[in-house]
Amino acid sequence: MTLRDRLSALHGADATALEAFWAAVPPGDPVVERTDRPGSVRVTFLHRDHGARAVHCGLARVTDRSHWRSGLMTRVPDTDVWWLELVLPSDLRTGYAFRTFDAEAPADEHFGGRPWQPVGPRATATVELALPDAPLPDLATRHRPHVDVTTHETPWGTAWTTSPAAARTLLVLTDGRTWTERLDLPAVLAAFVEEPVAIAALDSGTRDERLARLGGDTGYAEFLADAFLPWARTATGVDADRDRTWFAGQSLGGLTALLLAARRSAAFGTVVAQSPSVWWHPAGGRTPADMPPVDATPWIHEQLAPTPGRSTRVLLHAGTLEGTTPHHIDTAAERLRALGHDATATPFTGGHEPLCWRAALVEALATGRTPMRGGVASAT
Repeated sequence: MTLRDRLSALHGADATALEAFWAAVPPGDPVVERTDRPGSVRVTFLHRDHGARAVHCGLARVTDRSHWRSGLMTRVPDTDVWWLELVLPSDLRTGYAFRTFDAEAPADEHFGGRPWQPVGPRATATVELALPDAPLPDLATRHRPHVDVTTHETPWGTAWTTSPAAARTLLVLTDGRTWTERLDLPAVLAAFVEEPVAIAALDSGTRDERLARLGGDTGYAEFLADAFLPWARTATGVDADRDRTWFAGQSLGGLTALLLAARRSAAFGTVVAQSPSVWWHPAGGRTPADMPPVDATPWIHEQLAPTPGRSTRVLLHAGTLEGTTPHHIDTAAERLRALGHDATATPFTGGHEPLCWRAALVEALATGRTPMRGGVASAT
């Protein structure tokens, strides 16, 4: 019996049948089934709630924003069973969360940032979903060893460091709180990367501070290379040579990464720019909704100009669900290669999602080279 058949059989079911259903299919765990379409799987999300009037299953860039209606779940009448079936790419990685509401969901013409009144918490915790053909499909479930993380109050804000024994590679990051507290990167690296990696991650401050620092600020990129990197070497005790010194930035931080590759290439042997905010412009007034079309030249590309320095390996990552960003990282890689850098642009199946960035970054560090879609590339 298929899951759809089992859901149909619940119509009019008594309490015993409902309990048996939930015992066999725990709520919150999506059921993944292969389809007859290569590269696709059928994913059924289940949520248990008797009192809600509406439930939404949010997946980044799949059932959010203009696609929000596709995330509204169906209730099996007179039960606490809510379900949503989606056909998704088999190599998709994303996060999902449930939100429950005490009123019917509004119609399209009524949904324009209007808040829904939730039943209980605003949303459940975001859960990572890695479908069967996604790179590192067990990233969320593999056992992670404990890693000591040291917190520092520096003149530039809070920073977090790790100093694994025998580490010879140093990874510098912005958005340190996200990487250490939310994404647990130190423990994930210990679980997946054979060679120890030391981390120095600097907090990016408030939303406004982050926009000012990472929004294409050449001066901040220079600070990271000239001041924070020497501090990181001392704080971690890992005086890695240039070829073993990495920088990774995401979203606005991806702009910083590209500026480092172009303007401070002597500092880092490998720079990782993930989903760079190609919409950003110093004139201001732009948002991610102002994504440049494929025939436009983003501001950041104009900054990739010849400068004295050494060749840097640049790994660019972007999600296939991020509009024109994959096209623009391709053209950025072309510009960087023309300047003599070893630049590679690699798409992943997903959206503007930290869980995707974590997987791609871990894979790159594990292999010592750019990640490959659908699996781990062999090391050179």
